Order: sequence, then structure tokens, then C-alpha cells
Amino acid sequence: MGKSDNIKRAKRLKEAKRKREQDALIAAGLGPASKVLQERNVNSGIETRLNTGKIKYSELLKEFVHPIVSNTDDISIVRTKYTFGAHAWNAATLREKSEEVYQLAKKDISTIMPNVPEIEQLFDEMVKRKQEDFFEFKNIIADFEIKKIRGLDYDLTVATTPLQDI
Repeated sequence: MGKSDNIKRAKRLKEAKRKREQDALIAAGLGPASKVLQERNVNSGIETRLNTGKIKYSELLKEFVHPIVSNTDDISIVRTKYTFGAHAWNAATLREKSEEVYQLAKKDISTIMPNVPEIEQLFDEMVKRKQEDFFEFKNIIADFEIKKIRGLDYDLTVATTPLQDI
């Protein structure tokens, strides 16, 4: 093995170690997105706690929004799609309390994205999917943060609040 091979091997080992460490932080809820979300909440005077329960809303939101996210989307497009998905999630959850609030949320999405003619149809499909596939999850998505970490992968952290607290 020559000197250049040793240098390449050392770089690969260092990158693999960094990836393992970052994956461990993300699994513990301490990834880059989590840090940004916690800092933003502290600056706003909001108390945050790590979710130690079995349900990870970041995983639920990923699964919920996954059908509209493409591998070719850059991080800003992914963030926009997650914002749309969180809005649809919250509207579907709030619909249980008030149909009027749901209709306002639907109207808001039409005014926010008037350039997309089929946005109301997509919104209705997302709400229906939330009600059918995720009906037992009653928390409102209060905030989320996405950070690109490598390649096409990103770290997602979600802050929620129970529906009864609203």
C-alpha cells in the first residue's frame, strides 16, 4: 500500500467515524436540526423537552410528507413541502374540534400558494390521508426544523403540542 492509498484510507475512516457520531446524535434527538429548534425556542421563551416516548413525530411527519417529496428536491423545496404537510396535518387534527378552523386553514393554503392550481386538491388528499392513516396521533405540529446533513439526507426535528392544550 502506497502513501496515497494510506491517505485515502485515513480520510474514509475519518468520514465513517464522523457519520457514526452524527447518526448517534440524531438518534438521541441531538442532531443539528434539534439544536437549531431548541435555540429558537429558548430565544422565544418556550420550554422544550426531548421526546422520550415511543412516538417520534419527526418519523410520522417524514412518513406523512414522503409521497410529495422527490429525490431531486433541494433542501428549500423539501422545507416548503414539509411546511405544507405540517399545515395539512394540523388542519386535519383541528378539524375534530372545529370545522370552521379547518375551512380557514384550507382557505389560507389557497392564498399562500395561489400559483399552484391543484393545491386545494392536494391539501384535501393530505388531510384525508392524515385522517385515515394517522388518525390516532392527536398532537399539533407547533414547529419543525430541517437541516441537510449529507447527500440527499436531512435531519428533521419536530416540536408538538397536544390538541387538548389548544
